[in-house]
Amino acid sequence: MEITREKIAGVVGTTIFAVLLLLLLLFTYFTHRIPPQELEGIPVMFGSMENAYGETEAAYTEITPTPSQPTAVPEYRPNEPMITQNTEPTIDVEAQREEARRQAQIAEERRKQQEAERIRQAEEARRREINQQMSGLFRESSSSRGTTEGSGTQGVSTGNSPQGATSGTGGIGSYELGGRSVGNGGLIMPSYTVNDYGTVVVNITVDPSGKVIHAEIGRGTNTPNTALRNEALRAARNTKFNAITSPNNQQGTITYRFNLN
Repeated sequence: MEITREKIAGVVGTTIFAVLLLLLLLFTYFTHRIPPQELEGIPVMFGSMENAYGETEAAYTEITPTPSQPTAVPEYRPNEPMITQNTEPTIDVEAQREEARRQAQIAEERRKQQEAERIRQAEEARRREINQQMSGLFRESSSSRGTTEGSGTQGVSTGNSPQGATSGTGGIGSYELGGRSVGNGGLIMPSYTVNDYGTVVVNITVDPSGKVIHAEIGRGTNTPNTALRNEALRAARNTKFNAITSPNNQQGTITYRFNLN
């Protein structure tokens, strides 16, 4: 690279210009002029009346704002006792659980009482129904029944009910089997071991030898008691009737009446 006199002169001139510019910047600075106090802002007249007339302006009165009052700060006293909360409110969980258990026990007792009352009412209704059905057995009939003459219901001196068969054995049971009689053992009586009452009618089928070959609860039974029904069926199956020469079976009924003492 060839260095000429023109290049040396250019470098020297540029250096001198840079030094002069730096000195100018160091000794030259801008200052901010604060405007006079009276020129701060433009006062705008808001007046005192909505409508007025004239050119005379009232003297300007500067409004000095009222300084705000500082908030009073209580004096700190290091020996003054601090106000603290001595008791902390807590939730007594155990008391709530005990109350919940008590409410559950009360609800369970109330449910048991309601269930017992419902059972009592159902039992009372069933007894009233049985009483009504039983009372119909002893009510005088307005129709006539018999084989002789007159009006009313013909019966026998050994009977025990205004309704039923016109022949048979009086007492707790009676039967009707087309004129046949019971055997030597008589009409077998059921065991009466429960505290209930009612009438059980048993439909029977008897073979020619007098043996009951079939027994079932028949129409006219007014008690739902299972013990009374089973005892009536047992007694009917064990009853023997007189033998006949006919080859055909016969159907009849045995009626048992259970009465409370």
